[in-house]
Amino acid sequence: MGQIEESKRKPRRTRGTPSYYYRNRFAAASIAIGSSIFALFYLTPVFQVANEKLNKSLLVVTEEEKDRKFTFNLGAIPRTSEGIQKNIDETKELFSQR
Repeated sequence: MGQIEESKRKPRRTRGTPSYYYRNRFAAASIAIGSSIFALFYLTPVFQVANEKLNKSLLVVTEEEKDRKFTFNLGAIPRTSEGIQKNIDETKELFSQR
């Protein structure tokens, strides 16, 4: 067995090799370009208007949603069918009075 020539031997670590530096430069450039594109997109008026519309439509809680959340809340007391029927009758009576 002959001696292994050091210049032709594969490196065991990538640190200190040209691929290591190019990989780091590529990663840094990718992060910088992605961040700048996101920042430019975030600052456009189109994005701001769309964001406001989505927030208004998604974050508004209606009375039905409040009632459903209260009904299905884990801390709510379980109701019997008689109690549910009584509540339905009361709501019908209230609506008929209006």
